Amino acid sequence: MLIQSAAAFYQEAWQVSFADIAPQFVRHSRYSVYQGLVKLDEKSHMAGLVYGYTSRPGQYYHDLLRPALQENGKSDWLDDCFELVELVVAPSVRGSGIGIALLNQLLTAAPNKTAVLTTREKNIRAIQFYERNGWELLKDSFYLNEKAYRIYEKKLI
Repeated sequence: MLIQSAAAFYQEAWQVSFADIAPQFVRHSRYSVYQGLVKLDEKSHMAGLVYGYTSRPGQYYHDLLRPALQENGKSDWLDDCFELVELVVAPSVRGSGIGIALLNQLLTAAPNKTAVLTTREKNIRAIQFYERNGWELLKDSFYLNEKAYRIYEKKLI
């Protein structure tokens, strides 16, 4: 039930199809060392969510990232890696500290040595947020479905 609510929140925040995102959220929740957190507002409505899991061979994104990282000799980054999949804050409360609080709580609990995330090259606000919070560019111009992304890394241990 919470996974479906999280998918609905994501759909509303990013204006994407619920039919496209809900199965992804459910599938990811079954991955190894899945961790997800939500932040509720004073009316018990979702104000933010974050989730990720241990990145493993055979997972869709892991298998896309590994060859891209091999190009710059960084594929070993994924060997003991937590993949940050989504961090979403309701538009009405962005900039309030919810995002960093959720992110820090999630990464503190991650049992891995490293973390990785991707964000669209055009998403300047996200790029600035991650760089301000200690994420380092691992690779730029990573293409997925003809859209350019950046891959970021962070040491956890």
